[in-house]
Amino acid sequence: MEGHAPNPADDFLDETDRKILKSLLKIGDVKLREISDEIGVSKSTVHNRLKRMRDINFLKGFYPLVNQEMLPEQVTAVSLIRARYGPSYSEIVARDLGQIEGIWAVYYVMGDNDFVVLIRGKSRADISRIVDRISNLESIERSSTILVMNVFKEDPREAVRTD
Repeated sequence: MEGHAPNPADDFLDETDRKILKSLLKIGDVKLREISDEIGVSKSTVHNRLKRMRDINFLKGFYPLVNQEMLPEQVTAVSLIRARYGPSYSEIVARDLGQIEGIWAVYYVMGDNDFVVLIRGKSRADISRIVDRISNLESIERSSTILVMNVFKEDPREAVRTD
């Protein structure tokens, strides 16, 4: 299709694989019978396809979808980061940020900032500790951190597009 970049997943995912992934995300659990019933293939087909996707490292594991409201009080923050420019700076900064406990997402972006970082801590003091670690990285020019007051929607399944 003109104007669309080729999708590397097209090389190893067929329509059945995509249906399995979509069902897996919808159900939120590896229930072979439910997935097979929903998409109209055998349980062994679902099992073999999931195994193949793990073997080629397309699926890196299965994670529980946790109801955050059931966990002890948590604080979420978003940090907008401007890094010092240099050779391979995006990979270096991303690696350094990704190693800080409490940072659960690192996005390299275009615009006034270089990175958007999602942070989750046990308290405001914990968020402060994480932000201090960010600010103390030599590769960071500045950061601006925003505390999240309420979470109205947070569903990591929405981040995965199979179509």
